Amino acid sequence: MKKNIGLSILCGAMMLFAACTRDNTVSKTISKESVSGFIQKGPFANGSSITLYELSDKLAPSGKVFDTQISDNKGSFAFKQVELASPYVKLKADGFYFNEVTGEKSATQITLYALSDLKDKSSVNVNVLTHLERERVENLVQSGLTFAAAKKQAQREVLSIFNLAISNDSTSESLSLSASGNNNGILLAVSAILQGRLSTADMAELMANISTDIATDGTLDDKTLGSQLIDNALMINLATVRANLVAKYKAEGLSTIVIPDFESSVNKFIAQSTFVPVKKITYPASGEYGTNVLNDTVLVINHMQFYSMTANLPAGNSLKVNISGGMWYYQAIPAPINWLATAYNDIAKTQTFTVTASNTPNDLRIAFESNDNITIDYYENDATLPTHTKHLKVKASGNPVNPNDSIH
Repeated sequence: MKKNIGLSILCGAMMLFAACTRDNTVSKTISKESVSGFIQKGPFANGSSITLYELSDKLAPSGKVFDTQISDNKGSFAFKQVELASPYVKLKADGFYFNEVTGEKSATQITLYALSDLKDKSSVNVNVLTHLERERVENLVQSGLTFAAAKKQAQREVLSIFNLAISNDSTSESLSLSASGNNNGILLAVSAILQGRLSTADMAELMANISTDIATDGTLDDKTLGSQLIDNALMINLATVRANLVAKYKAEGLSTIVIPDFESSVNKFIAQSTFVPVKKITYPASGEYGTNVLNDTVLVINHMQFYSMTANLPAGNSLKVNISGGMWYYQAIPAPINWLATAYNDIAKTQTFTVTASNTPNDLRIAFESNDNITIDYYENDATLPTHTKHLKVKASGNPVNPNDSIH
């Protein structure tokens, strides 16, 4: 009888222990009525697919997967009734996106990732910063760091590539292109720099190469990738990016959205970066016909003396030059090399010249008349506002040209 009583007590204790174990397991379950956010490069298009993967504390997939789609053209998504045994998740988004540099939908789809801890939140945004940091976070967690520490370090290292930093209390997955504030402006700046004037495929390759490069040590060691970034920053027109996003959100009925200040962050990157540009438009001191009037050091020229007008345009660049304020002649025979001129406006005293092909020689033989002050506005890479302006003083000296050999 005592043995039976003892056995009953032991069994009861075991059942109590098992019950406690089950209760503890249940208490660790994370239940979310909704996990929502935005997928943004620019905003992903309606119908883009999103997958949420549950991860272990070492960021290994558990096998639990949730799927949904973006529900509008703002990039909004929501997973309903999400139950997880672990708070760590990976989000993967595939789709077309709004290209903020061109103002058009991307020609092909891209994939963006984000890693997040859902323990104390139900909102996660997927963007270029969450994408760039993912491989680095995974590497740091595998090396022994906690998820929170790994995220902070990777976030800091990614932004340091662009000479930028967000506040300590902010995370990459909390940022949005459609919200005001300095941190959100930094996200838009990085997004525009990565895009540059690249195709969707080339931009995706650039992001993949950066992610791989920084995964082990957190620094961008491949200087060619750094050159690509600074080239991109120099080749985009910031006013156009802002105008494109304003028009996009207005078309979506969101005209009240305030685009954050991203221009200062792009300009900071350009000013402070040690990366060496290789695709920047430059204006040599001279051309085939002599001194180059587009060169920044040329501020005074002689009356009715021929000069060159030339620029070095690496592949992918474009250039338009608007001349105003006086009278000039350019030689029509032989024809200008890769320059196209509009008709001279006698009333406004202006004329526009456009380089017709990049990565090829260009030159134009030009002379200026009288003592007029000439203004030259440069429009680089499809800019709608001048990217650079300079003024020329024309001195009354030099040998006259023959207008019969030229047109203006």
